[in-house]
This record gives sequence, C-alpha cells and structure tokens, in this order.
Amino acid sequence: MNILIATDGSASAAAAVEFAATFPFPDGTSFTLMSVVPRIEHRAEALDARHLEVLDATDKAAVAEAESMLAGQALLLDEAGRPGSTEVRIGHPAEEIVKAAEATAADIVVVGSHGLTGVKRYLIGSVSNQVLQSAHCSVLIVKQSEDVEPGSRVPPPHDGRWRLLVAYDDSIQAMQAVEFCSSLAFDDSAQVELLTVLPVVTMFRQEIRQELDEIWRQTTEADKAALADAAERIGSATPNVSTVLVESGDVGDAILDAADRFDAHLIIMGDKGKGAVARFLMGSATPRVAHHSKRSVLTIRTRK
Repeated sequence: MNILIATDGSASAAAAVEFAATFPFPDGTSFTLMSVVPRIEHRAEALDARHLEVLDATDKAAVAEAESMLAGQALLLDEAGRPGSTEVRIGHPAEEIVKAAEATAADIVVVGSHGLTGVKRYLIGSVSNQVLQSAHCSVLIVKQSEDVEPGSRVPPPHDGRWRLLVAYDDSIQAMQAVEFCSSLAFDDSAQVELLTVLPVVTMFRQEIRQELDEIWRQTTEADKAALADAAERIGSATPNVSTVLVESGDVGDAILDAADRFDAHLIIMGDKGKGAVARFLMGSATPRVAHHSKRSVLTIRTRK
C-alpha cells in the first residue's frame, strides 16, 4: 500500500502525520511526505530582472523552509518504524497533491482538515475539500485542528485501541472498505462497527405502504446477511466486530450520530464519485459527512 501525506507544517497537518504514523496500516506500506509551496502568480512581462530575481530567491527560501519542515515531521514516521521519502513541489496545493498521488500511485492521500493561515500560507481546509473531490484514490481527512473547541477533538489512540465505524451499503466501494479493514495490523483491542442505514420512506396510500412493507422486509433481511458476511471478513483482523442496522430519514446524520455514539476515531465510507447512482444515497452522503464530522474520515474510492 502506498500512502501520500500532504502537510503544510500546521498543527492540523502535524496531527495528520501523527495519525498516519500510529494507524495500523498493513506491513510493507510505503510513505511519501510532501509539501507544496504556492506559486506566486505574476505576469513575467510586467517584471524586470530585479523583480524576477527576488521572486526566484523567495521561491528558493520557501522550498528550503518546506524541506526543513518535512525533515522534522519525517522523524515522527521514522520513530514509528515507518520511514519514507519526502518531496516539495511548487504550484497550486490541491493540484500538486493530486498530481503527486498519481505519480506515486498512492492508494490513500492523507491531509489535515485545516492549515496555516496568513498571506504566505494556503488553507488546507479548502485544499482538503478539493483533494477529496479530485483525487483518483482514497482520501483520509484527519480532523484534529488547533481551532476546534476543547473536548471536541478525536485524536488517534496511542495505546492501539482503535475504534472504526464503517458505513456499509454493499456497494463495490463499501466492499473495498471491508477489505481495507481486514488488511490492517490491528491488535486484539481494536473495535470495528459496521453500519447500514435504511432510509425511511413515507407513503400515504395504504396499498403502496403494504407493498413497500414486504420490499422493506426483504431488503432488511438481505442487509443483515450482507453485514454478517462483512463482519466475518473483518474478523480476520480483529475479533471485535459489531453490526448495526438503523432506519433514518437522513443517511449522513445517521452516520454522524452513530460515530458519536460509538466514539469512533475514524469513519470509513465508500465514495462513488459524481454522477454515480448511489444505493440509499450513501455516495451523496460521503462529502457531507467528511465536511461536518469532527472525526477523521476515510473515503474509499476506486482508483481511476
């Protein structure tokens, strides 16, 4: 597995590096730590040689600063027994992160939810959203920011007691999420909860309600069987797997509520992409959960 971690040196980005360093990725996983120096937009014909010289010196200083920052954060990966390479790029942050993901054949891009503020820094909050929309692979947004209210952070556990909530809808992406969980190097204390949300449908005509009741019963039984099968597959990684089937008028809210109840460190969801026909609208719920959740969110996406 190839992991690309994008960082800008902010507290949130450092938390993303820490998350990646402690998360039980499969043995043999490779890591690339990268940072992007935003390119200063200008019209070359409007600048004289002196201006161009100053801009070039500014770029070089920014690159040197980014390299120093990456070297410091790479130590965290080294100390966790996960050495990796580092890379600095110049350009638009989201575009360069997506390009780097393609160049490294990344399976997962890891970003923080918010970045450094100020004129010289980009906001990784907007960048993380753009990466989520554009990346060819899965995206992990680590939700641990310096600007959240005390008590609302959900940091990675240092004792290995991970709690993962997997939103499951029997789609290809959800099955890939299950396979991802089954590949992780959990210890016996890790816990995984598989959640399927059945959307509530309200109909007023009695004959339609009766017909839907039978369809609903069949769907519920099928989903229970699918959850049991998924739990068995994850059982190869951890014995602590539970399943939950809930009804809700809003899939996204049901997932967020379940994550709070379960006190999850990470929500894992399939992402079918734009234009896909999403069973139970799980695909359409993914970006909303990623945006509103105070917990880290991994969106599983089939590589394009």
